[in-house]
Amino acid sequence: MRTAPLLVFAATLLPGSLLGCRSSDKDEGEIGYEALTDADGDGFYAEQDDCDDDEAAAYPGAEEVCDGIDNDCDGDADEGLLSDWYRDADADGHGDAASVENACEQPQGYVALDDDCDDLDADVYPEAPERCDDLDNDCDGEVDEDITELWYADSDGDGYGDAASTLESCDPDAGWVADSTDCDDDAAETFPGAEEICDEADNDCDDEIDEGVLLTFYSDADGDGWGDEASPVEACEEPSGATERAGDCDDTDASVSPVATELCDEVDNDCDGTVDEDEAADAATFYADGDSDGYGDADSTAEACEAPSGYVDDDEDCDDSDASISPAAAEVCDEVDNDCDGLVDDEDPSLSGASTWYIDYDSDGYGASTYSTEACEQPTGYVDNTDDCDDTTDAASPAEAEVCDEIDNDCDGDIDEDDASDALTWYADLDGDSYGNASSSTTACEEPSGYVGDDTDCDDTDDTVYPDAAELYDGLDNDCDGDIDEDLWLGTGADGSLTVSGTTDLSTDASGSRTVADAVSYGVTAISSTDLTVDDTVSGIAAGDEVLIINLQGSDSYDGAVGTYEFAWVDSVSGSTITLADAVAGTYGDSSNSDLTDQVVIVQRVPQYEDVTVDATGTLTTSAWDGSAGGVLAFRATGTVSVASGGAITVAELGYTGGDTGTCNNCDAFQGESYLGEGDGDEYGGPYNEAIGAYAANEGGGGANVTGGGGNHAGGATDGDSWNGGSYTAPSAGDTYGDDELTGLFFGSGGGGVWNGGTDTTGEDPGPGGDGGGILYIGAALIQTDDADAIVAYGGDTDHWAAGSWTYGAGGGAGGSVFLVADEVDLASGSVDAQGGLGQSSYIRAGGDGGYGRVRIDCNTCNGAASGSTSAESALQDAAEPDPGYSTTPS
Repeated sequence: MRTAPLLVFAATLLPGSLLGCRSSDKDEGEIGYEALTDADGDGFYAEQDDCDDDEAAAYPGAEEVCDGIDNDCDGDADEGLLSDWYRDADADGHGDAASVENACEQPQGYVALDDDCDDLDADVYPEAPERCDDLDNDCDGEVDEDITELWYADSDGDGYGDAASTLESCDPDAGWVADSTDCDDDAAETFPGAEEICDEADNDCDDEIDEGVLLTFYSDADGDGWGDEASPVEACEEPSGATERAGDCDDTDASVSPVATELCDEVDNDCDGTVDEDEAADAATFYADGDSDGYGDADSTAEACEAPSGYVDDDEDCDDSDASISPAAAEVCDEVDNDCDGLVDDEDPSLSGASTWYIDYDSDGYGASTYSTEACEQPTGYVDNTDDCDDTTDAASPAEAEVCDEIDNDCDGDIDEDDASDALTWYADLDGDSYGNASSSTTACEEPSGYVGDDTDCDDTDDTVYPDAAELYDGLDNDCDGDIDEDLWLGTGADGSLTVSGTTDLSTDASGSRTVADAVSYGVTAISSTDLTVDDTVSGIAAGDEVLIINLQGSDSYDGAVGTYEFAWVDSVSGSTITLADAVAGTYGDSSNSDLTDQVVIVQRVPQYEDVTVDATGTLTTSAWDGSAGGVLAFRATGTVSVASGGAITVAELGYTGGDTGTCNNCDAFQGESYLGEGDGDEYGGPYNEAIGAYAANEGGGGANVTGGGGNHAGGATDGDSWNGGSYTAPSAGDTYGDDELTGLFFGSGGGGVWNGGTDTTGEDPGPGGDGGGILYIGAALIQTDDADAIVAYGGDTDHWAAGSWTYGAGGGAGGSVFLVADEVDLASGSVDAQGGLGQSSYIRAGGDGGYGRVRIDCNTCNGAASGSTSAESALQDAAEPDPGYSTTPS
């Protein structure tokens, strides 16, 4: 066939045309024609030798380029064009031989060198400078070679090291330096080039100490701050006894130095080489003495330590041309200032040879001898006599009249005589209360002893009575206002109001917030001025409280202690001592308050209510007298005390206890013992066996002041009555108890009893007599009652009698004391009562009835019959006259 040679030829001779066209002689597929493909148009057919007919850059004979393609169709891509590249992770220009990439061009992060021995450290690569870091920086297989140095210890941190302390290292720790020139590595201020300071050390390491910095001082033996230039001392600091200043010309004298003041003392004080120059600080001024009289001219002076010739140290000569004129000359009347005092003749008090004139300070024409002057002519204010007795006032001279001014006005030697023209009237003050009696006077300039200038005393015998005095509970017009004891009975109201339902015992019961009985009481063991000593530690009585002090039983006579009482105010309480606002006024002992032997004295708190209301079921009372406490009911109210019908304020039968008879039954009537009524309290409130009612006198047995119920057959009778015991049925049997004005508060005595040998059968009980009534005091604005027996101090009845051949009845108890003080009373008939109790009256010898007690009602407005309001004697008055002995007002 001819095909092959043709194809070869075509390929050889016409490669370009063969690549670009096909034969036009025959169609594809025709017999004897091979179909060829040149898809990439590079002139080579895929069916022949084009190795990549999709890539125009790949064909046989093409130039090989670095593009990942076999350009020349020799079976290798990029041959002869690829290079090895090494990863450079630390970007130091040297790559890691273990991390290679083959490429035509240098990839990012790769380099051509593969000699890096640590591709993670940019300081490590061939030819890198070796560093002191324990690494092979230059990749030569050695670490830190040829870079160690010698280092020196720098202990003081001044940057300079100690040559004796070394360390070989490429990088030492802190405290080592390359410099070895420190001469003292323990002192930071010492190193080469340091500033030399004066400290006896070589600071700059130049082998010299304190060079150029030593100071020069000078010995200062006298301590004046200046030294002897001939004695220098070099030192860093001023030595003791030296100074930096030189120039002392006498180092033994502290007063001598260049800055000392020159004085006139023959010493060169200021070290200027001159002694006592005229400019010395204490140089004197000398004055020219032209007339040689020893006195110089003040206008001609010279300064010097010593007086120059013709000079003196006095400058007082007023005429240095006349030796007769000088301060030593005598002033005479010649119209010349002889003594150089600036005064001429009469102007000069030293004038001699002149007349004597006497000062007349008060210009009354009379002079005083104590002040005089010599003068040529009479000076103004002077006179020629010495007759004035007081030249300080023109109110005193021989020509004046005497007046009350503490001056001897008429110069007669007496001051403020009683006949002075303006002498005052003075009034006798006998009671010393500073208020006088208008009816007893005298005249005098000054208040005579026992006299005052006031004449308004309404009672000059009592020092508690005078105008503006505090009104007291004493029945007197203390403040001289015409009213007696006004308003003082009302109290303070400090305990609030009291309502009584059922029985309230003020001796044991407490009202309101109190924890101790309202009317708590104590036995008094001693009295001294304002102090009461009691028988127990005080509780329930406090400062500001009112108390009642009262003697309830004793051995004294009636006119003595028993029955004495007073109200007082408490100042303070301590332990068993109650201190009062004022001294105790009454006498409670046998003869004085210092002796309370055989006396029973109590102090009892007086409640201070506002209103006291006793309802129909109420009873306001106190405990019975037991020999040391009880029996006394006393209170005040600023408002109303009211007792409803059925209620009562009562001390009935709370006084002395009724007694038994003696031990003899059916004895002779006049033997005495069996007839002795043993009432608790005699005429004086004394022991049982001293009770009146004895056999001889036939008086009321046991009755105080002959008031008690009768004992045996003598009971109840008044003094001297018959054997029958008097009219035992009479309601007023026995004498009145207490005095008419109720100046003593007494218990009712007990009635005399009977004795029957011990038989204890019905109707034949062995005594005793009836108990006496207690003591009741009420002060209020208004006291009102609704029914009888509302306010009572009854004595007790008795039904006791004795069996035997003679039959005797026991006596009734005497009534007690009732004292009401009020601005207004409104009393129901029979509502206030202190009658005695009834004796036993059924047998042969009846016991007497107890005597009446005493009722007193003081009121300004009094409603109710005077006698009908009580069953006992009473005083219903128009003006209140409260009890005596009340020593102070509420505080």
